[in-house]
Amino acid sequence: MKHLPKHLQPRWRYLAVELESRPGAAIDRRAFQRECWYAAQNLLGDPGSARADLTVVRFGFDADSGRGHAIVRARRGESEPARAALACLDEIDGHSLGLFVRGISGTIRAAEENHLRR
Repeated sequence: MKHLPKHLQPRWRYLAVELESRPGAAIDRRAFQRECWYAAQNLLGDPGSARADLTVVRFGFDADSGRGHAIVRARRGESEPARAALACLDEIDGHSLGLFVRGISGTIRAAEENHLRR
């Protein structure tokens, strides 16, 4: 199967997300991804969540401090619905969660450097 030409390939936007929870909360990438999908499906419906196509690209969470970060990929043009879906997250696996979208970038590197200060 041949690759799509560059002008037909999907374009992505990367949302830099900061996570905050109570110290000792054990939140992993798989649980965060699952909750992102559920939030998008509940808010946007099946067609909207498929259009947004939220995927967790990078994830890090320190259980001792209760702080972490993530980079979530969304299709270009769907960044505002993606932000709305992420804003619906309030707990993961019974642990309360505060989530802040620090910025949106066109590349993973720019999201890390400009918005997460990595």
